This record gives sequence, structure tokens and C-alpha cells, in this order.
Amino acid sequence: MHIIYLAGNSLNNKIWIEEVKAEFDKFSDGQILYYDHWQTGDKWINLQKESEKLTELLKDKRDYFVFAKSIGSVLALKSIYEKIISPKKIIICGHPYNLAKEMNFPINDYLKSLTIPAMFIQNEFDFLFSFADLVKVLKENNPADYHLIKNTGNNTHDYDDFEQLTKHAKDFF
Repeated sequence: MHIIYLAGNSLNNKIWIEEVKAEFDKFSDGQILYYDHWQTGDKWINLQKESEKLTELLKDKRDYFVFAKSIGSVLALKSIYEKIISPKKIIICGHPYNLAKEMNFPINDYLKSLTIPAMFIQNEFDFLFSFADLVKVLKENNPADYHLIKNTGNNTHDYDDFEQLTKHAKDFF
């Protein structure tokens, strides 16, 4: 099984996604999309540029899955919506719905048109977007096939329970 890893925006997410991949490598193979702004020191990801890199990374791939966190999930959903990528399934951790809206991405359209199986893992009180808010947004936009997992009591945007993430990925992918 081949997994494409799309991390969150901050440089701290580079280390995190490498740790996730190391755990997942026990049952799969895969590639991390390393964002240019991690090298340049820019504050924000350039989604257009990273979308182009993602297209190149996947040009010869047919059967693959996507594991994304935060802004990486926006990149994934945008790329799926634009038919740039077509993974078999996707897992999203810490979906930043409000941030996507603030950045003027048609995130509702991305969610409404999502036809592949998707798993959303959201901390109950994630300060970027809470589990309860995600429940509402998903009900309103009704992606075709989604599962929602709540990390109870957690109020961070960190998703560091690698054992749990590994279990979910093995079960879902």
C-alpha cells in the first residue's frame, strides 16, 4: 500500500509527518510532500506550487492513499476537487475548515463533491476547528462516504498518538 503524506503548515509538522511515516512504514510504503516554504522560511504554504509538486509526485501512481493534516488536508481536498489527484481513500487529521474559508478556498464545494472514502480524525476541542463544528459542517456538506473519529478531551491541534493513528490507518486503508 502506497501512502502520500501531506503535513500541516508549520515547520514542526515536518518532524511530525516523518514520525507518522516511520510508524506507517511498518505496514506500507509512501512519500512525504516536503513543502518549499519549510526551506525558504516563508510563513505560509503556497498551495498552487505544492499542488503542482503533488501532481509531479503522483504522475506514475495509480493505487495510493492520502494521509493529511491541517493545511495538508486543504491541499488534498483542493487537488481531489480539481481532479489533479485521485486517491483510493483519505485520512484527515485536524481539518482547519475556518482557515480554509479565511483563505477563500471553496471548502464546502470540496467536501460536497468528495466521493472517495474519507476518515476525519478531530480533537474534541481543537482550537482551529472543534469536533462539534466539524460534525455540523460534514452534515451540511454531506461527503459521500466519511467516518468521523473524536479524540475526546483534547484541546490542541496536535495529533501525536501515533499508535492510534497507525491503528486507524491500518484499519481504514
